[in-house]
Amino acid sequence: MSRSERLLLLAFFAVVLAGVGSLALTSTAVGALAGAVPGVLAAGRLRRLSARMDARLGIVEERPRGVRPRRLAVRAGVHVLVLGALLLTTVVVPFVGDELFAGGAAAVTAFAAVLTATRIRS
Repeated sequence: MSRSERLLLLAFFAVVLAGVGSLALTSTAVGALAGAVPGVLAAGRLRRLSARMDARLGIVEERPRGVRPRRLAVRAGVHVLVLGALLLTTVVVPFVGDELFAGGAAAVTAFAAVLTATRIRS
């Protein structure tokens, strides 16, 4: 992905977090923290894996430029599908379903945002 695509995807994640935060602020904050911590840990692991793959297979010199709307739409669509699956908690759990959804959606979004943000420079 190009840098501009990653920035647009981060903006999408920020909008999702703001929307979820309007439902239940405390649950969103706890969920975002619960998603960001594993995201930071996974980012370090992915960076090391990427370095090993580059050492073994070689570095690709050509970087994609511009914005490819189809790629962004697919990534945003997959994220919306995951959020839709999390929305089932509001149906299954009668009283705290909204808070569980807000926390889970914030965790998933923060995890994806951290992983996307760590790759902006490349």
